[in-house]
Amino acid sequence: MAWLRSWAILLVGTMLCVFGGVADGRAQPALPTAASLQQKDAKLFLAADTVTYDTKGDVVTATGGVQIDYGTYKLVARRLIYNQKTRRLLAIGDVELQQPDGNRIYADQIDVTDDFRDGFVEALRLETPEDTRFAAAQAVRENGDKTIFDRGVYTACKPCREHPERAPLWQIKARQIIWDEKEKVIRYYGAHFELFGAPIAYLPYFQSPDPTVKRQSGFLAPSFKSSGDLGVGVRVPYFMVLNDSADVTVAGTYYTKQGFLGEAEYRQAFDNGMFTLKTAGIIQQDRGEFISDNTYRNGVLVDESPDYSKARGMIGSTGKFALSDRWTFGWDILAQSDDNFSNTYGIDGYSDSRRASEVYLTGLGDQSFFDLRAQKFDYQTNDRDLPEQQPYVLPSFDYERIEQTPGIGGELKFTGNLASIYRKDDSFTKICNTHLSGGTDPQDDCVDPFNGNKFNPDYLRYSGLEGDYTRGTAELEWRNSYILPVGLVLTPIASVRGDLYTADMSSDGSNLPFYAAGTKISEDPYGAVSIDDSGARGMATAALEARYPYLIETAHSSHVIEPIAQIIARPNETSIGQLPNEDAQTLVFNTANLFSLDKFSGYDRIEGGTRANVGLKYAGNFEGGYSIDAVVGQSYQLAGVNSYAQRDLSLVGYDSGLETTRSDYVGSVSFGMPTGVTVGTQGRFDEEDFSLRRADLFGSYEGPVTSGFVAYSFIAAQPLYGSIEDQNQISTGASLKFDQNWTAYGTLAYDIKNSSVIRSGVAIGWANDCYSMLLSYEDENSSYSSDSGSSTVMFKVGLRTLTSYNEPFDIGL
Repeated sequence: MAWLRSWAILLVGTMLCVFGGVADGRAQPALPTAASLQQKDAKLFLAADTVTYDTKGDVVTATGGVQIDYGTYKLVARRLIYNQKTRRLLAIGDVELQQPDGNRIYADQIDVTDDFRDGFVEALRLETPEDTRFAAAQAVRENGDKTIFDRGVYTACKPCREHPERAPLWQIKARQIIWDEKEKVIRYYGAHFELFGAPIAYLPYFQSPDPTVKRQSGFLAPSFKSSGDLGVGVRVPYFMVLNDSADVTVAGTYYTKQGFLGEAEYRQAFDNGMFTLKTAGIIQQDRGEFISDNTYRNGVLVDESPDYSKARGMIGSTGKFALSDRWTFGWDILAQSDDNFSNTYGIDGYSDSRRASEVYLTGLGDQSFFDLRAQKFDYQTNDRDLPEQQPYVLPSFDYERIEQTPGIGGELKFTGNLASIYRKDDSFTKICNTHLSGGTDPQDDCVDPFNGNKFNPDYLRYSGLEGDYTRGTAELEWRNSYILPVGLVLTPIASVRGDLYTADMSSDGSNLPFYAAGTKISEDPYGAVSIDDSGARGMATAALEARYPYLIETAHSSHVIEPIAQIIARPNETSIGQLPNEDAQTLVFNTANLFSLDKFSGYDRIEGGTRANVGLKYAGNFEGGYSIDAVVGQSYQLAGVNSYAQRDLSLVGYDSGLETTRSDYVGSVSFGMPTGVTVGTQGRFDEEDFSLRRADLFGSYEGPVTSGFVAYSFIAAQPLYGSIEDQNQISTGASLKFDQNWTAYGTLAYDIKNSSVIRSGVAIGWANDCYSMLLSYEDENSSYSSDSGSSTVMFKVGLRTLTSYNEPFDIGL
């Protein structure tokens, strides 16, 4: 039989060459493909058990294990008939055709031209390289770029391995499907959508992009929204491809209470970056719905809802361009008719309650960093005061460069910072006086009836003053490490810093009326502040750090015990409380900053005086993948003025654990296990009685089926900051993959002290290689949010190649 097959290959190849067959002809793509192909000098090779040739009819017939190789085309069938007069190939029985573009066609019978350009197929099944599938009772190929499927079926799902006869998870059945490869679109006429074999929707006409196309003009999946102020809304987006590098998405949403919201977004890509331009607007039908945003406390109107105009809108733009391999320029800007439009109407990309509009230029060198930006902070809320209290930063500049110093060893680091702040309105918080005046008689204190906090009229905590403030900082630091023969590591550090500043900022204090039990107490202002000054300040630092790592190795573990001590000498901080504090308002003392030379979070405050930091680190690694890391330590003010005990406008440092000569004790420990479990805790303990001042406990688990986390935080009462009772909060979340495709999620944040749920959410999701589904519910308590709080129910479905599709599945809880 082998000699017969060889003879047939040579005979048919010779005949096709002599009689002008397909050898050296043009080979266009067969059913279906995305582009025409030419194959010059291609010869057709045929192998079969039996080959016969009819000289009168110019017909070649091959039977039994027919195989054809024509360039990059490959065809197998039980029987083949080639008519040289009509130049058509008829393949019959278990036909499989592999095309140059990767498409595979399975059919009972294929009738195609000898250049594989046009043809007719019966009982077609087609698989594309993109893992999509077509099927049809009959299919016709026209003009080399259009395929018509009669009684066609389309899906992006693979057949079930155990039961291939079952219907795929989803599919589209249509009276006719036309695949236009030139326009790269698939059109469906009389389309039925089926899920698990059951019809769920019917459309007389529907179209989708070619599976090879990543961008195609057309309608996108609609979405549904609901809001008490807006009503029920349906959003219908339309995507338009302008060219290879630009597109536009327009969307219309009709809300039952507020009318039609229009949106448009333009996107343009370049070789070195891209930018977007987005706009949205509405003519509101019922502005009265927003009256519910008024804020009342104890029956007293505290904040009236903004008088939103009938016409509201926004315009926003983002951009990012690589000027070179080291420099990047970009922006993210929002301008809107009022402070809360984008948040109210959920404009994608601009709806966050807190966001920053900015223009920036960044550079990254081998040993340097450059960041220059101008910023406007947006606070989207119904509270009229909060947006006015957000600063303009014009500009903010950071620069850092590190150079080696071969002459003296070590490295030299230069740091520069410039910040220029402008704020329209001041921001302050009323506080109690128990820590400032030492008062014990409640009658000496005022009481805020809105939250029950005591406060002294002489004291406010200012988070921002109105006016202008500019500060420039330059710092030069040198450090080197020396390892002594006994293993002791000594690191000397020397630095010098200088600031130039000018400030014209003020606050009239509180001029709002105060009520107790519904009775007005006072409306006189208090706590007025004014700063109008320009000048300079400086700081010089000399420090020495000593570490003595000691390694202990056993047969099944290794341990590193490392005592650490620092001594830092410098003069006292100057101008404490006389300058604004805009960037150093947060201070959490723990093991993470125990050995920092300056524990303030920004440049507006400088740690002064002579201080020592001491501690002990331990790291253990055990057989089997177990590990332990622990740190414990304390800080001491040895000489000079303790910066953390001095009162500035933001009252940073009080109750930090650093305000006393001996600081509170800080410690942390974490455990790692090969099972995927990680557990850790950190705490701060009073330096006199070891009482717990702050604690954090966390744990997580990552496994093949389940994962989860738990976090607990305790903060002792801080009356100075408005917290007159201890705070205890716990948050936890978990996911369970209880089937190959099903995953359940849950999250919870709980206020233990007040027995109140802060935030909760549950979700269940299903995903495989062609379909994703999500049903979720999330509730946020307005008492713990700067927003009004919300309850959200969301249902999302994704069909691969037709709608947005998520795999692996992620809901972001």
